[in-house]
Formats: sequence, structure tokens, C-alpha cells
Amino acid sequence: MGLVIGVANQKGGVGKTTNTMNLAGAFSAEGYRTFVADADGQQSCMAWAATTDPTLPLPFRVGSLGALGKNIGREITSLAEDYEIVLVDCPPNVTDLTTGRVLAVTDCTIVPTNSSPLDLWSGEGMVALIEQTLTHNPEGKFAILRNKAKSKTLLHKQLRGLLDESGIRLLKSTVGDREIYAQSAALGRTVFDVRGLRAAKVAKEEMNAVYEEIVAMLNGEEVTEVANG
Repeated sequence: MGLVIGVANQKGGVGKTTNTMNLAGAFSAEGYRTFVADADGQQSCMAWAATTDPTLPLPFRVGSLGALGKNIGREITSLAEDYEIVLVDCPPNVTDLTTGRVLAVTDCTIVPTNSSPLDLWSGEGMVALIEQTLTHNPEGKFAILRNKAKSKTLLHKQLRGLLDESGIRLLKSTVGDREIYAQSAALGRTVFDVRGLRAAKVAKEEMNAVYEEIVAMLNGEEVTEVANG
């Protein structure tokens, strides 16, 4: 049985799709059979994959689950029987029943946030959903990923305080505000297989640090150092 990793936030524009696709690239680069399940009504992962050069397909599968409704959890579980890693890009709305249904079957849920005031308030709603989901999925692991991270600001400290109160983990690794992520997406690639862009090396190291911390979390281990922490 494979592992299911959800990527969720109640707000759009926080890097859900970017991190979903690049994490798929990271897991694939490590040899895992990986499937990206697009459960977001905007179908951004599907659009990303559609721009890929058909003669050089992505090293992982991308499929749409947006129309499955109450059956989405069952389908994700079925996919986990065929793939070692299933990454699910959730809708940007915690009131959407799809998000709750996905989180109920995940082994791990990553919540990207930009740590802006709006993201912080949005994060409070996401924390509430996570706490509610834990009653149905007590074995699930949840963590916040700082996306477009800059120097540690008061907002980051406030985010840390919010998480300390909830007991939800804040990943030590971060994803920087780098143009390479948008550039690779425009080419239908991830930072792991995009060609001709020198800036991909740093972004790849960054995503590898996130990947390693997620694996450690799933294994019940602690990460003491990360490449970009």
C-alpha cells in the first residue's frame, strides 16, 4: 500500500500546485512510482501536465479526481494500491467537502503558506479543519510549509505561535520566492527535469530538503538540519 500526501490550504495562490508537482518530481527522482491526483476544480495540475512536451513525458502520472464527489476517498485509496506515492492537490477552500474527504485518507498533509496577514488568517481556518480531521484520521500527520519564504519576520513568529497552540508541525525547510518555479511550470516541467535553466539547481536542493523532511516525518523521525533552513 502506497502513501497518500495531501497538499491543502483554504486560500489559493500559496503554492499548492507548485509544491505538489515539484514534490512529485522529487519522489520520482528517488525512484518512487508517483501519481498526482488533481482534486482542485481549477485543474491546475492537469493544465501543467498538458503543456509538457509529449515526446518527453513527466516521470509521474497526473490525473483528475475533481468530479468524484463523496467517492474521492475511495479512489485515492485505490490509487495507493497501484502507486507508492499519491500526491493530492486539494481545492483552495476548507468548506469544500472534497478537502475534508481527502484529508480523512491522507498519511500526511502539507499546508503551504506565504505568511502574509491573509495567509495567517487563512491558516487559522486550515488549522481548525486539521484539528477536526484528526478526530476521523488520528494517525494522519500534518505540517505547515513556508512558501515564498523570506527572512524571519513577526508574521513568521505569529505563525509559529499559532502552530505551537495547535500542536501542528512547522517544517524547518522552506521554499523560496524563485522565478524558476514559474519558468519550469510554463514548460510543463519540474525543477528536477527542466533543461537549460541554471537556477534549477538551487530550487532542486530546496525541494529535496522539503522531500527529505516529509519522508522523515512519515517515518516518525526528526530533521535536525536542512539544506535551506
